Amino acid sequence: MPETSHITAERHVAGPLLFTFAIVTDTHIRPPEGDQSSPFPVNELANARARHAVAAIARHAPDFTIHLGDMVHPVPNLPSYGPAADEALSILEPLAEGLRFVPGNHDVGDKPMPATPAAPVDRHSVDIYEKYFGPGHYSFDHGAVHFVVVNSSLVNAGNAYEESQRQWLEKDLAENGAKRTLLFSHYPPFIDNTSEPSHYDNYGEPGRAWLLALLARHDVEAVFSGHVHQFFYNRVAGMKLYCLPPTSFTRQDYSELYGIGPAPEYGRNDEGKFSYAMIDVFERGHALRVYPTEGRGLEAGAAIEPEPVSNSGAVNPVTVHLRHGWARSMDMPYNGPMEEFSRKRARNDYSLLRLWQMGITRVRTPLCDLASGQYGPRVQDFHAAGCSFTFFCAGVAERAAWEECCRNTHLIDAVEFVTCRADLSDIGDALAGFEPGQGPEIHLGKFHSSADEPKHGSTFAHSVSFGFKWEDRDVLLPALKKADPKGVIKALVFQVNMEDDLAGRLGEIDQFVKDNGLKGVANIRFANVNPAIANFDDRAIAARVGEAADIAPALERTSLQFDTFADIDRGYHPRHGLLDGRYNFRPAGRVLMARFGPAAP
Repeated sequence: MPETSHITAERHVAGPLLFTFAIVTDTHIRPPEGDQSSPFPVNELANARARHAVAAIARHAPDFTIHLGDMVHPVPNLPSYGPAADEALSILEPLAEGLRFVPGNHDVGDKPMPATPAAPVDRHSVDIYEKYFGPGHYSFDHGAVHFVVVNSSLVNAGNAYEESQRQWLEKDLAENGAKRTLLFSHYPPFIDNTSEPSHYDNYGEPGRAWLLALLARHDVEAVFSGHVHQFFYNRVAGMKLYCLPPTSFTRQDYSELYGIGPAPEYGRNDEGKFSYAMIDVFERGHALRVYPTEGRGLEAGAAIEPEPVSNSGAVNPVTVHLRHGWARSMDMPYNGPMEEFSRKRARNDYSLLRLWQMGITRVRTPLCDLASGQYGPRVQDFHAAGCSFTFFCAGVAERAAWEECCRNTHLIDAVEFVTCRADLSDIGDALAGFEPGQGPEIHLGKFHSSADEPKHGSTFAHSVSFGFKWEDRDVLLPALKKADPKGVIKALVFQVNMEDDLAGRLGEIDQFVKDNGLKGVANIRFANVNPAIANFDDRAIAARVGEAADIAPALERTSLQFDTFADIDRGYHPRHGLLDGRYNFRPAGRVLMARFGPAAP
């Protein structure tokens, strides 16, 4: 196979593509005639949704498929479990050659924890699981990679089954220590941080600390899990931890993560989040591709409609503004049946997943994020996940902030200094302490306020925007030569508004910076110039995004920014972005996913 270098779910994956395997999780299949194991109407769609995902995976022809658990919805002590398991095996049959199962809590019983909504794992539930799906813990090799499957419900059970699995896992990892290893577990070890309290969606202690220490000691490359019906991404000691979305339904408690009202069924049927995954294993590293199914179903005997293939394999050239809190965690309300007596924290990691799905590797965020105790570690995580940052600050960075940038140049595409004065006098003296080529590349943009605009009586909008205006270019160059005689500034950032002729303006900016030995950055704004008028015109924004993507390859010296990533639906300058408030795709995001995301099979 050809040498390749991807930047997706791993910062540096290189060498030949060794093989590809698929992951599906949380299908929650029911008996064909239905049952009473769920009061939620969306569960009646689970079988058709699983059938669609299976057909889509089969089109990829992966080397094998791993189901991360909750194959069925009825728990083992219900009489409907057997018929549901038979139906699951029937629906999954197109993947049967090479299909591997991971026991989920619905398949084998809940983890040992007070106040769980279902019975905990026991000898009977283990026996009935193994009757239908095989052993609960095992390992296998594919090529040079070692695959390990564990029964996460057993961790902390304090019985012979747990002890047997513990001894086996320690021995298996020790005996295969020279191999690259991937581990598969239904429960994620944690979802927000390694010291979070035990709750329904993680490993409790002491099992969590034991497992993470064991995996770190043996340099396990990644852990894949399901159960939570949301996407989460974490790292521990260089190990990636992926919690992958379901095919069946979303957990409505996690609707609290989003700044708008819940999806149908109080958040349980959030169609934009259903998916399956393909994992490309390279000579070094792996790449995760997550394919949305968006709740599509397939009836028995029907054929899946092929997805249109429009991906060109090109690299997405766009930087997006991460205006919302992209790394913050929040306390979820205690509200059973999952968390009636405790509180858990969670983070909206769909920001990262959507970047991957749109092929976006460049993001823009305030410089203060780099030194933040909450955001700083996620900067490192996002970089390991394939992202580079443009950091910005008003004026020139404080010395301490600049030194932090210089220590982390590997994370950074550029640092944008934002001047507030047309003559650039607020940055001239400060730039004297900088030298060309030292530290990250420095870009310069302009802060604009309503005070800068021509006065029309008492009209005043209390509005600000970012980027030099095109009409400022004639006074910009003399001011720049005076303020920056050493040529520290490498690029100028111009704003491009929805009313501007996009092709014409981008061409003008590109020629201007080329003629003056500079680079250009075009900040393409989706907002209306008037802060009181919303731009919710998805068709116009999508057309703008598509046109910009068409133009970008022809630009010699100019890169593009899109403002904004996710909707601003309140406050000033309301506008739609690439994603809506639930971090599902807007039409503009779909344009980028079709052009730069993972290609359909």
